[in-house]
Amino acid sequence: MNKKFNIATLMLVTSLAFTGCANDTNKEADKANETAVEQKANETVDQADKTEEKTEESKEGEVKEDKAAEENKEDKAEDEKSDEEKKENTETSETPAVEGNIVLHRAYPDEASRSFTTVVVATSGDKIVDAFIDEYQYFGDDEGYQGVPNSDKEFGDGAKEGRILASKIDNKEPYSETMKQAGGEVTLMDNYNAVTNFVKGKTIAELEEVINDDDEKIMDAISGATFKSTPNLLRYIVDAAKDNSFIIGGQAENPENIELRYVLGAPHGDKSFANAVVAVEDEKIIAASIDEYQYIEEGVTSQGEGSDFANDYKDSKTVLSSKLENDDLYSKLMAEKAGSTVTIKENFEAIEKFVAGKTIDEIKETIAGAKEGEKVEAVSGATLVDTAGYLQLIVDAFENPINK
Repeated sequence: MNKKFNIATLMLVTSLAFTGCANDTNKEADKANETAVEQKANETVDQADKTEEKTEESKEGEVKEDKAAEENKEDKAEDEKSDEEKKENTETSETPAVEGNIVLHRAYPDEASRSFTTVVVATSGDKIVDAFIDEYQYFGDDEGYQGVPNSDKEFGDGAKEGRILASKIDNKEPYSETMKQAGGEVTLMDNYNAVTNFVKGKTIAELEEVINDDDEKIMDAISGATFKSTPNLLRYIVDAAKDNSFIIGGQAENPENIELRYVLGAPHGDKSFANAVVAVEDEKIIAASIDEYQYIEEGVTSQGEGSDFANDYKDSKTVLSSKLENDDLYSKLMAEKAGSTVTIKENFEAIEKFVAGKTIDEIKETIAGAKEGEKVEAVSGATLVDTAGYLQLIVDAFENPINK
């Protein structure tokens, strides 16, 4: 019986032991399952976090892209506004702010050459109604050429020894003879007039088509012109007609009937010379354009160092200069030496506006009433004590159709 008890006891203990092992195994399995679920849950959370981060990054990216797009839109709008402003500024600069149906454009070719060239073009709307050209060039003082005014005074000191500055128009006969000896077939004035007659009545656009051709075709187009410089002279005129740097307006009864006249003079001392180009209709001055030339140290000019023209300067740094082109520099000298508060350009413009529409007798009457060494009260805006001298220059131009 004891033996049976022991066997039964042993079986019970073994059974309990297996039950305990089974429980431990189940617990470990459960723990493993829990760990697996936990890891999977964590992975899901991590994935969700990553997805959220990605979504957030995507949203931030979209915000950045939207912001960038908005900035680009603003930049583009600013650029368009800037372009529009530039366009408006360009249109303003291209539209002469002058009154009248005649506009005189004065210009100086922007290229180095053997001559210092003056060009004045009269336009009415988009058409050229007349044009004027003269070229100043150095010659030997023993060649029989008449120098520009004040060549025998202090102004002449700016040229190299033995050289003299002369106007081709003022010396049209000796210059034409020189050209004839060199094989020229026409006179200086024949050539100038062939060019100016060619441009009359044509629009700037029509003339631009001509100057875009080669020189040979240009020569063929301009009847009566044989000088090699003819294509350049035509280009100078077209460029001047588009240049509004130095302009003045006037009112004509019939713009196509105006005539340009020209003269040289010395209205202001002996260190310079001047020229006047006037648009004349009947007995009236419709418009006038004046400028003055002086040797100026470090002056602005296309005929500076490197040009053939500059070879005849006494001092390569002291160059023949237009006072209009050197308005800032010359006006500063006027302010320092004479206390002037009005620029040379403003003075010239005041004189030009005063004579517009007046007869020669009316201008002469003003000159007669002027007091030497004083400004002319009748000429509003002009403070130069030599104002009467410039008025006389304009009268002389009216009475001297020198370009014919």
